[in-house]
Amino acid sequence: MATTTAPQAPSVKADEFDRKDLTRMFARLRHEVGGLVDDAQRTRPFYAKSKEEATAKRDAAIKVLNELADRIDTLKKQD
Repeated sequence: MATTTAPQAPSVKADEFDRKDLTRMFARLRHEVGGLVDDAQRTRPFYAKSKEEATAKRDAAIKVLNELADRIDTLKKQD
């Protein structure tokens, strides 16, 4: 009686990195923040109840991106 083994998918190595995922993430980020920037410029925003709220959302998104950039910079400089 012979035993058959099911074919196994090759495992992904820990050091492999797909830059396409990074490109997709940045494209999505640009799209989402661009939507908030455009919305803040509208007289009647789509994603906020008022122009002031749309401006606040835009400013909050930009603040988060700046904080993320600072955090990444800190990671690069760590020993």
